[in-house]
Amino acid sequence: METFRHTVEVRWSDCDANQHVRHSAYADFCTHARIEWLKLHGFGFEQFQQHAFGPVIFKEWTEYLKEVKMSERLTVEVRIAGLSQDSSRFAIRHDLYKADGKLAARHEVSGAWLDLKARKLMPPPADLHTIFSQLAHTEDFAEIPLKQPT
Repeated sequence: METFRHTVEVRWSDCDANQHVRHSAYADFCTHARIEWLKLHGFGFEQFQQHAFGPVIFKEWTEYLKEVKMSERLTVEVRIAGLSQDSSRFAIRHDLYKADGKLAARHEVSGAWLDLKARKLMPPPADLHTIFSQLAHTEDFAEIPLKQPT
């Protein structure tokens, strides 16, 4: 399994009045890394349009560990923290590392795939399922049940 890494540079617009990266910029960095991972494996915006579906995020959290300032470079490491058997439900963890190799933040999203015509959840196309199954898992990876407990 592969671990995907993508490097981003902190821009002026990513910073807040305290002169460090604003909280919501971390989510933007991670979204960008996920999109780059999918594009690299042949599943870009066009494929989402073609299949008329997209991700819906149920939960998102960030843990901040080291201060990051403008012009620093961060490497975003993308791994699967949870996945259902058919990849219809997912949890993706992003570890953001500073240039010195220190973990600056950890960001995680959990969600599912939304059929944009039927407006209901769906499993992804087979090629996207394959892309997800090839990404490295976190140490605490857990299979997500297909039917959520009530």
